[in-house]
Amino acid sequence: MCARARCSLCREEAAKKADVPAENWKDVDKFEPKYNIQPGSKALVVVKTDEGKKTIQAMQWGLVPSWTKEGETKPDFFRMFNARSETVAEKSVFSRLLGSKRCIVLLNGFYEWAQEHKIKQPYFIHYSDERVMAIAGLYDNWKDAEGNWLTTFTILTTDSSKKLQWLHDRMPVLLPTEEMEAAWLSEEVPDAKQFMRICEPYNGEDLQWHPVTTAMSKASFQGPDCCKPLKRKSITTFFQPKAAPEGGITREAVKEEQTSPSAPQQIKVEEKADGGSVPGVKKEDNAPHSSQSASADDAGHVKEEDFGSTAAAPQQDVKQESPKQNEQRGHNSKRTAEAAPEGTSAKKAKNGKQGSSPPTTKRGPMDSFLIKNTI
Repeated sequence: MCARARCSLCREEAAKKADVPAENWKDVDKFEPKYNIQPGSKALVVVKTDEGKKTIQAMQWGLVPSWTKEGETKPDFFRMFNARSETVAEKSVFSRLLGSKRCIVLLNGFYEWAQEHKIKQPYFIHYSDERVMAIAGLYDNWKDAEGNWLTTFTILTTDSSKKLQWLHDRMPVLLPTEEMEAAWLSEEVPDAKQFMRICEPYNGEDLQWHPVTTAMSKASFQGPDCCKPLKRKSITTFFQPKAAPEGGITREAVKEEQTSPSAPQQIKVEEKADGGSVPGVKKEDNAPHSSQSASADDAGHVKEEDFGSTAAAPQQDVKQESPKQNEQRGHNSKRTAEAAPEGTSAKKAKNGKQGSSPPTTKRGPMDSFLIKNTI
């Protein structure tokens, strides 16, 4: 059991639970209700006096044995704030208290931590009807160096019940019924069999828990927010679609629209003045293909042979020249041919037999046409 609990009881709640009249309260003015207590803090404890009367007393959590040195100024409350019920009869520090110093600690609930991912998530364990928890404990008295008496207690623990094994391997010894409370506070010391029955793990359906804020991990954090249920997204709500804003559409609606069979696209085909269509612009997707269109196979690849007779080959852009520019280009070509040396044609023939040709000046398509027609 971790060293955190809630003890925010008021006088009326404690008196009703313990059935103790107001005149049998002790050191109640020293008690301060808190939602997050730890060893060293005060809690309300029910004990029986030597006269057999039940009383409620404010005690500090964390047992300080009576044989502790009187010169001790700062007792260690964390050293014995818990006592294992399985070995409590074997250790003298606890066994000497079983005869006459048994007590019942009144709490609203207690806290436990679970390692989740990279954080330690605290949980608040309580009864579903929010009734007061009665927990078996032992107490002792010690006098400090200044002569003041200090009353402290420890909480008995047992194996965790099946419901809480996922959270922790230990839990407090709960006394869920009045009969068990009376048996623990009886003047007769319970025998081994009765003691084991009292210390059995409580696995009732009314034992519940819920996650709380991690801020309460600090003992200085107080208030009702310590045990307020923490709202977290579960794995089932994480994948649920988000609600669409008023007047808007959801992401799922857009996705459904994209994946659903869409209506055939209407692509406008521009018409030329002579009645033909503009090359490169497709007609409607649902319109039949013309005989001059390139066919495709099952995989969607265009067959090259369909372009042999029907599709027009791409044309090069040829700059149109005026008649005067054509005539001038023809005279220039003629002059170039006459000015060539006489051995040029023989040399060309020789090179042609050897399978190689000398580098020539690159001419355009119009140059060859003009030279041929000029000569």
